[in-house]
Amino acid sequence: MLDFLWLASLSFVAALSGAVVPGPVFVIVVSESLKRGKTVGPLVVLGHLAIEAFMMSTVFLGLDVLLRSSQVTVLIGYLGGVTLVLMGSYLIRAAKNFRADTVSNSKAKFASHGLVAAGFLSSSSNPQFFLWWLTIGVSMIAHCVSVAGAAGFVAFFFGHAAADLLWFGFISYSVDKGRAFLNQKVVQTMLLGSAIFLIIFGLHLIFSVQGS
Repeated sequence: MLDFLWLASLSFVAALSGAVVPGPVFVIVVSESLKRGKTVGPLVVLGHLAIEAFMMSTVFLGLDVLLRSSQVTVLIGYLGGVTLVLMGSYLIRAAKNFRADTVSNSKAKFASHGLVAAGFLSSSSNPQFFLWWLTIGVSMIAHCVSVAGAAGFVAFFFGHAAADLLWFGFISYSVDKGRAFLNQKVVQTMLLGSAIFLIIFGLHLIFSVQGS
């Protein structure tokens, strides 16, 4: 039991080190929380955890070597870049159409599946996400499995998921509470800034792949 808690704690800290670095998932959580409230964080994390479960299983089965191939790297760069540009373009339209008095709980519930998908897409479109897994993630899983076998793998997943849920849940809650002090123009500006970040990041990925 002590080994399980210790490994879960190690995984928690390692995951937090990656989660706190601003990236597409962070931008999506902030921008959508401005529109839909504090439930955004956990919903986006569900999609984020779906792709992470795939990564964990891949590493656990020893197939991570496939993710290191140059062909996969190029594919991730192109698809990821295009996806981020499209998400940024959508967010620009959302910023223009945003009205503070139109945000409701029913809309948030209706959009829940979209938020889960956004978490999945924003994670899988970021090559830095895969880089983290092929460096820190691989070594952490190897350590956990060597200490406690399958239980160590479960501990790693538990700690990792807890870190993501805690951090992005906190971000979403904080943005939702702060929204009451922001006027519509400020919120629209923040949404537009988030959209520009996604588009620039996406274009950077595409041109980086072309230049490699």
